[in-house]
Amino acid sequence: MNYFQKNIGWIIPVLIVVTFIVFFSIYFFSAKVDVLGDKTYIYVYPNSTKEEVIENIKKQDIVFNSFVFKAYSVLLNYDRAHTGRYEIKNGMSVGRMVNMLAKGRQTPLRLVIGKSRTKDEFAAKIDPELAFSKEQLMTKLNDNAFLKQFGLDSSTSLTLFIPNTYEVYWDISVEDFFKRMNKEQDIFWNKRLAKLNQTGFNKIQVLTIASIVEEETNQDAEKPIIAGVYINRLKINMPLQADPTIKYALNDFTIKRITGNMLGVDSPFNTYRNTGLPPYPICIPSISSIDAVLNYSKHNYLFFCAKEDFSGNHNFTADINEHYNNARKYQKA
Repeated sequence: MNYFQKNIGWIIPVLIVVTFIVFFSIYFFSAKVDVLGDKTYIYVYPNSTKEEVIENIKKQDIVFNSFVFKAYSVLLNYDRAHTGRYEIKNGMSVGRMVNMLAKGRQTPLRLVIGKSRTKDEFAAKIDPELAFSKEQLMTKLNDNAFLKQFGLDSSTSLTLFIPNTYEVYWDISVEDFFKRMNKEQDIFWNKRLAKLNQTGFNKIQVLTIASIVEEETNQDAEKPIIAGVYINRLKINMPLQADPTIKYALNDFTIKRITGNMLGVDSPFNTYRNTGLPPYPICIPSISSIDAVLNYSKHNYLFFCAKEDFSGNHNFTADINEHYNNARKYQKA
């Protein structure tokens, strides 16, 4: 009787076990995630359990082996869910997905901050992008005690935000969001301090003029000229007579043309009745509008009117009679 025949009683069971281990290992370590498209994102909310995370993943139409997921969870000690936004790529291994979740390696998002006219509009735009709620953001935008650390109050809180695209984590707290935006605006203004000092205005005043320019035109080439017009008016204590401020005073941004009966509105934002600048910006202006004020054109223009060709450009003049002629051309067009 040869060696194999003598030991066949235990060799076969061992081979079966080894074969099982090999095939199980292949099955276990090759388990992949299947998503629609190249990638998708899952969101883990505060106080979520591992089971809730699994259910959330399934709701995203992500196909994966839940048994393998749970096995990896044990191996990687994934017993506490980390809040965050996680990128799930098609074809990634289940093990890699669990490792990412276990270590809280979330993917930052690109948050676009653009023009907003009111705090409510701003908060409504941020609300679907980040974990904190619109209500939480509105509370901070109106919290004078909280805003004091940034040198702001509830009337100027929107001046903290410079329009740009920022990489932030989805689960950033509302407090840390303000602190991050404060750092970003410090960087923005530090690069422009020399220009700011040359204008003779402070930051809020520059942003206020820029907000009017922003509402007057989307033609970047004309923004420094329009900024120069308003600054010329300020220098001679002439009312700004800026139509966008009337819309803001009336809280009606659907108005297409300002009419005479609107000019009597009793508001500090009525720049037809009041000289000087409005109390604070009427919108979050774009960087191009801010830079237009910091680099405003030196000229003698006091008036401007939309061109009759509806190009979006304007006719500029220092003469009131010429301005009236330009206005008639536009009205007849």
